[in-house]
Amino acid sequence: MDILVLVKQVPGELADVRLTAEHTIDRSTGGAVTDPVDRNALEAAVQLVEAQGGAVTVLTMGPASAKAALKECVSVGATRGVHINDDALVGADAWGTAQVLAAAARRLGEFDLVLAGARSFDGGTSSVPAMVAELLGLPQVTNVTEIEADGDALVCRQVLEDGHARIRITLPGVVTVDEYVNTPRYPSVKSKLAANKASFDVLTAADLGIDAAGAGATTTVLDITARPPREPGVRISGTPEEIADELVAALVSAGVL
Repeated sequence: MDILVLVKQVPGELADVRLTAEHTIDRSTGGAVTDPVDRNALEAAVQLVEAQGGAVTVLTMGPASAKAALKECVSVGATRGVHINDDALVGADAWGTAQVLAAAARRLGEFDLVLAGARSFDGGTSSVPAMVAELLGLPQVTNVTEIEADGDALVCRQVLEDGHARIRITLPGVVTVDEYVNTPRYPSVKSKLAANKASFDVLTAADLGIDAAGAGATTTVLDITARPPREPGVRISGTPEEIADELVAALVSAGVL
C-alpha cells in the first residue's frame, strides 16, 4: 500500500504567536512543531504499511524550517519526504494550499491512500484535505477514529455529532483522522540520527506547473479581534447551605439555570 501523508509545521505555542500587518501568522514566532494531529495521520500510515507492506511518503508545504517536520516523520517510519518550498507561495490560503498539494500528489505518482490530520493546530478549518480530495477526484472520509484494511478498501469509524458511523471506502481515497485514532510512536536515538542524514525532494510552483499568483490567497482577512481576557472567578465560602444558595444564585444569574 503506497500512502501519501500531508503534514504541516505549526506554531508550538499559539499564545506566543504574533500576526503580521496583513493579519497572517508570523511563522518566526511561537516556535515550530509538526502538527500534532498530522502525527496521528503518519502513525496510521506507518501501521497500515507495517501490516500490508508498501511505503509512506510525507508531503509538506512551507518555509525552509519545515524540513524539520520531514526529519521527524522519517524518524518514526516515513519512507520518503517531499518539501514544497517557494517564496511565491507564502500567504497562500486554504484553497491555494490545496491546489499546490493536489498538484504535488499528481506529480509524485499514484497513491492508494492520502492521509491527513482532521484539522490543523493553527488554522483549524478542516478544509484543505477535503479540497485535495475534490481536486484529485477521490472519495473521502473525515474525522476518523479507527482504520482497518479490508482488501482494496478501508473500513473507517467516523465521528458524527450524535454518534459514530462505520464507513467502507474503496481505494484510492482520502482519509482524515483525529487525535483519538492512535498514539504516535516516539523515535529511537538510532532513527533520529538516520533522519538527520536524510535528504528530501524540494519542489517549487514552477516544478508543479502552477501559477504562483493563482495559488496565492484568494481570501483577505479584513480585521482581527483579540480574545478578551478571562474574567476572574468568584470564590464562594460559608456553610454548605450558604455555598449552595450562592452557587444556585450565580448559575441563575449566568442563565445556566
